Amino acid sequence: MFITELCDGDSVSQKAANMIKKEGEIAMLQCTYSTTESDCFLYWYRHYPDKQPEFIIRRYSGNDNQVKGIGFGNRFTAQLQKSNSTTSLSISELVVSDSAVNLSVKGSQHHMLQ
Repeated sequence: MFITELCDGDSVSQKAANMIKKEGEIAMLQCTYSTTESDCFLYWYRHYPDKQPEFIIRRYSGNDNQVKGIGFGNRFTAQLQKSNSTTSLSISELVVSDSAVNLSVKGSQHHMLQ
């Protein structure tokens, strides 16, 4: 499941909405995007029911730089492939608390859900 807050003509779509994994396994979530901009930022959020979304990680299509949210360590990594307009979130060594709705959002550098 994902949410979007996009410019006109832009979109983000998730490839697989649900998955079942065991503790210790790796989860890979993927979204495709389209944009009218030459470069963009793609954000991943985690959302538990009845709570605000938590910022996990941001990738920029112009370089390999990624910025992580507070408390999201090395188990969380994001990839962005500009050539095929995809972004993916990898969560390694899964734990029960990783069960949540994870969100992919395309936006500007200053776009952050509050």
